[in-house]
Amino acid sequence: MRMIKGGHGIKPAFEREPAMHASTMAARRAIRALCLVGLFGIGLAGCGGRHNPADEPEPEADPQAPTPLTVDNNNWLDVVVFVFHDGELSRVGTVTAASSSDFFLPAWMVGQTRNIRLVGDPIGSNAGVRTELIHVQPGQFIEWRLESQLARSTVAVY
Repeated sequence: MRMIKGGHGIKPAFEREPAMHASTMAARRAIRALCLVGLFGIGLAGCGGRHNPADEPEPEADPQAPTPLTVDNNNWLDVVVFVFHDGELSRVGTVTAASSSDFFLPAWMVGQTRNIRLVGDPIGSNAGVRTELIHVQPGQFIEWRLESQLARSTVAVY
């Protein structure tokens, strides 16, 4: 400690310096506290480890959500689309010749077993087309491609 000789004897140097205002001291304390909190936060961020989104499970799909169905009609006739589910046939809609249409199958149309068969009835023809039995999981969607020769049509579930 450095000693300075003053008029009333020897005093330490820190007693001879002018006193700081209370507001200045409070501001310095606040700055020090913020610096410590910032350094602590940076330290914690480095300890977080790596985050791999592939490790997280995907959220469950809602089983009551409608199932999207896209029908791509490459046939020269309009086709009425039906869904065969739980032993009954339900009309979905009509797809115009040489066009594509999007439909949403409500949960009741997919049924409890979620096993369906798509049926296509071309307007003005006795020939029809149907798919094999399809099991549709919640969150999946169906694409049905109707060809000019209906026997060559394909279906895919994604």
